[in-house]
Amino acid sequence: MNHMVFGNYLPGHSWLHRLHPTGKIVSLILLITWTLLANNWANYAVLALVILMLVKLAQVPFRMLFSSLKPFVWLIAFTVLIQIGFGHGGTTYWHWGIFNVTSVGVTTAGLIFVRFLLIIIVAMLLTVTTSPNAIAKGVETLLMPLKKVGVPVAMIGIMLSIALRFIPTLLTEMQTIMNAQRSRGVVFNGGSLWQRARNVLSLIIPLLVSAFRHADNLADALGASGYDASQPRSSYYQYRWQRLDTMAFVLVLVIGMIVVGLRGV
Repeated sequence: MNHMVFGNYLPGHSWLHRLHPTGKIVSLILLITWTLLANNWANYAVLALVILMLVKLAQVPFRMLFSSLKPFVWLIAFTVLIQIGFGHGGTTYWHWGIFNVTSVGVTTAGLIFVRFLLIIIVAMLLTVTTSPNAIAKGVETLLMPLKKVGVPVAMIGIMLSIALRFIPTLLTEMQTIMNAQRSRGVVFNGGSLWQRARNVLSLIIPLLVSAFRHADNLADALGASGYDASQPRSSYYQYRWQRLDTMAFVLVLVIGMIVVGLRGV
C-alpha cells in the first residue's frame, strides 16, 4: 500500500496502536493545544521532533503520511499567502497598495505553516493508529459524565464512528468523479471564476447524491440488523487502561511544560 487517504486506519501492533483510545484522544487534544501555544522556532522544533518520533513509532512510512496531506495543501497555502501579503512589522521587503511583505509577516507565515502541518499530522496519527470503533468508544467514554444530564452519548459515538468510516470512501469517490468529469472535458483549475464555480458544482452534486445513497444503504443495514440506539451496546473488545497509557500521558504533559517554558525564549 503506497497511498493513504486521510481518515484511513492502518492495522498494526505498534506502541501507538496499543494505547487506550480515550488516552490517545486526550493526548491529541493536548498536543494540538501545545502546538497552538507555541510561539517561536524553539517550541516548534521540540514539537516537530516529538511528532516525527511518534510517526516512526507508529510504523507508518513518511511517504504515505505526507502523501495524505495533499487535500490540505490549498488551505495551508492560502493561509500562508494571506499572512505574507498583509504582514506588518520588521523590515519591509515589498509594498504595493494594500499588500505589504515584511520580515515579521514572513516569519509568522513560516510558523503558521509549521503549525498547520503538525496539527494535521497529529490528527492523522490518531486516525491511522486507532480504528473508527475505538475512536467512537474513546469519545463515548470521555462524554460519559454528560449522560447523566440526558446527552445521547452512545448516539454521538456511533455517529462519529460512521463519519470517520466514510471519510476515505467519500474522498475516493470524489477523486473518481473528478476523473470522470475531466474525461468529459471539465477543467477544475482553469477558466473564469464563473466557469470554475460551475465545474465545482458538477463535482458537488454527484458527491452529495453518493453520500445520500450511502446513508440510505447504511440505514437499511442497521434496520435489518435490529439496531436500536436507545438500547445499551456491548463491545467485543474491552479497552483497559495500562501502565503504558500512563507513561504516554505523562510524556505529553512533560512536552507541554517544555513548550510553555520555551515560550519566552
